[in-house]
Parts: sequence; C-alpha cells; structure tokens
Amino acid sequence: MLGRLLEGDDETLLSQATSALSPAAFTDEAHRTVFQVICALFSDARPVDLPTVAAALTERDLIAQVGGASKLAAMTNVSLSASARAPQQHLETLANREHMRRLTTQLEQTLDLLRDGRLASVDEVQARLADAFDTPSFQSTTTPDIGEQVQELRDALQVRLEKGADGLDGVPTGWNDLDGGQDSMALVKGLKPGRLTILAARPGSGKTTAIVDWVRAACSSGAGVIFFTLEQTAAEITELLVVGQCANLHREKLKDPSQLSELSWDKVSEAMAEVASWNLVIDDTTRTLPRMRRVAAAARKKFQANGGDLHVMFEDFIQLTEAADPQQASQPRAQQISDIANGFKALSKDMNIHVVAAAQFNRNSAEADRPPKASELKGSGGLEEAADLILALHRPHAVDPHGATETPDELTVLGLKNRHGRAGWAFPRTFLGEFARTSEPRPRQFAGGNG
Repeated sequence: MLGRLLEGDDETLLSQATSALSPAAFTDEAHRTVFQVICALFSDARPVDLPTVAAALTERDLIAQVGGASKLAAMTNVSLSASARAPQQHLETLANREHMRRLTTQLEQTLDLLRDGRLASVDEVQARLADAFDTPSFQSTTTPDIGEQVQELRDALQVRLEKGADGLDGVPTGWNDLDGGQDSMALVKGLKPGRLTILAARPGSGKTTAIVDWVRAACSSGAGVIFFTLEQTAAEITELLVVGQCANLHREKLKDPSQLSELSWDKVSEAMAEVASWNLVIDDTTRTLPRMRRVAAAARKKFQANGGDLHVMFEDFIQLTEAADPQQASQPRAQQISDIANGFKALSKDMNIHVVAAAQFNRNSAEADRPPKASELKGSGGLEEAADLILALHRPHAVDPHGATETPDELTVLGLKNRHGRAGWAFPRTFLGEFARTSEPRPRQFAGGNG
C-alpha cells in the first residue's frame, strides 16, 4: 500500500487512504512513520511521491528511522512487483483491520468499566456500545446498502415537502429565479451535492461577478466554500466579496479610502467582519485538478474542525486549468478540457459537494446580440457532456458596446442545459459591476421555455 502511494499517480487512492486509515493501521513502526508523513503532506495540499516523502522525512530527521532512502525506494519496488494485487482491496483490508482494532479496544474498555462497577445502568452500557459501532467500516462506506439510499431519498422527500414546491433544496446562489421564492421561477432550488454547474459567458460579460454573487450567498447561508481563482488574485477576490457585501459601495472608493464617509467606513468594517467569519478558502496558486482535489480535502478538514463542512467548490475559470502531467499536456487542448470537466464531475460525486466552474464562450463581436450556444464553449464540447447544468450570461453591451441595443446593465441568464429539470428558459438580472454584484431587475419580466 505504501509503495503504491509513493508512486504518486493515484490521487483517488491517496484521498481514500488518508481518510480511511491512521498510522496505527500499519504494524511496522517505519511504515507508520512513512504514512504519518504522507498524511501530513496531503493535509497541506503538497505533492505526495517518493522524492517529496523522502525530503519530508529528512526535514523531520526521520529518514534514518525508516531505514534510509534505499528502504523507502524498496517500498515502491515491492508495489511494482506486486502490481497485480488490487490496491482498493488492500486498502479495504487495512481499513477494516483498523476498524476491528478500534472496536475491540472500545469493547474491552466497556468490559473493564462494567467489572469495576463504573457503569451503573444498562443505558450507559448501550450508549458506549453505540459509540463503538458508530464508525462505519471502509467496506460499508464504499458499498452502500440500497436500504440506506432509499432512506436518504425518503428523508429528502420529507424536507422538500416541508419546504414546499418553490422551497430551497440546496445551497443558495442568491438568485431568486434559481433558488425559489416569492414571484420566482424556482428553476434549480439550490446547489446540490454530486453535481457540476458550468457558468459561462463571453469575455468581459460578468462571469466573475456572478461567481462572487454565488459565493457570498453560499457563505452567508453557512455553507463551507472553496474558491479556486485562476484569473484574479485572492486579494482581488476578497475585495470583490467585501464590496459586494456592502451592497451600494462603489469599487472605486476603496482605491482611495480617505474619501470614504464615516457611514461608508462602518459598512466596509461590517462587511469585512462578515467575510472573515465565513467558512471560505480562496486559493490563487492551484491550477491542476489533482492538487485542487487535495486542497479541497484539506479545506474540508479545516471546516470540520470548526463544526462545519465543505459544500461547494468554485473555479474561475475552467479553460485556465492546466494539465496534471506531461502525458495529458501532450493531448489536444479540447481533450484536456474534456478530461478536466469529467474530473470535476467525478470530484463532485467523490466528495459529495457541488462544483461550479466558470467558462468562456468564443469571442464573436459580430454576433454580440445573438445569445451564445452551449456548442460555442471555448475549447471543448466535453464541457457540455460533463455538466449537469449550463448557464449562459448574455450581456451584448460588454462584447460590442457600439453595436448592442441593450444598456450596459442588462444581463440575461440562459438555461442551456439542465440534466435534472427543464432547460431553454431565460430570466433577466441587472449587472452592477461597479458594485461587484448583480441584482434582481424591476419590473420583472420572464421569458419561459421547455426542455
């Protein structure tokens, strides 16, 4: 198992192993030390392979304790010579062995308490035994029972019944026509786990502002969020979040804070305090999918330590995502983006979160008045295949200010694909880029459609 992890080419196995095992799962002390370092590297979102683990052991003065670099390399050789053995099967064996060890320890402690008379009632015994059996085995988490899934569906239906036909059924986006509410279209009812949304626009049409809208709404609801920004810096995104949270503060005013009134300062201070309290991680250095998966796992651990969890991952934008290795980089760019989109979809299911990836349409000023199509997504039709939901932001004035008939703040949101409901719809919003937000238009006019 350790040799397979040291090869550094199986992110899924690495994520599962660090989640399902502790160093105590290994009987050999040297193996426990190696795995402890692997877990530390993974938690810090650093690469895990033979050179990085060897370097980390050396930094910690532990390389001699594990038998030196040669013994570490020998672990990889063992893995290669035994490659016919399924790593998943071995991981399951180790995880269940550790689970049985923990269970045995808990039962022995319960028996000791009974013998010493420190458990005074049957209820206390049952409570301790319930704790002992509370943690599921690795096998039970990878092969869910159909009865459990039916119960989850029953619970979900009950929640929907309580919230009503137009009620929110996921993490909010802050856009009424997507989330539901009074006089809304309730098209999506929130961002649900295990799904991939592509939020696309032509260059300069407001996709980052839209993403910031959604991040603010998700975080304000208490959801845990990680935001990978490949186009702007984390500092720039933080400023947009604060400005957007102020509602009516012009972005230009923060360039010269001395011009802020006392009331504006109070609003900025309040907004900064709100943003600082969110379960939010903004990362502007990660550009490959495998590392995003590991940073997201580290963010989840951070949120869980504070009683929360990770619910939504945002990325801006998908065409800037880089290939994970030289072999993938040698493929046509369209194939790379298709693989990345499928990877995002797999990540959403593996981590049980919603993934929102911004994307660009091809620039075409000559047809700025024409709404974009899913087939025009820049780089790959694979995005269309992988996504559960594709939304297009149509703002002609941003693409062709002289040829467009719309005003600069007119924004139309188009539902190009919806795997879990109808598509072909459109609704308006008001683009307020100088305030780092969009808003509900007044008066409201809907354009409906069927899909």
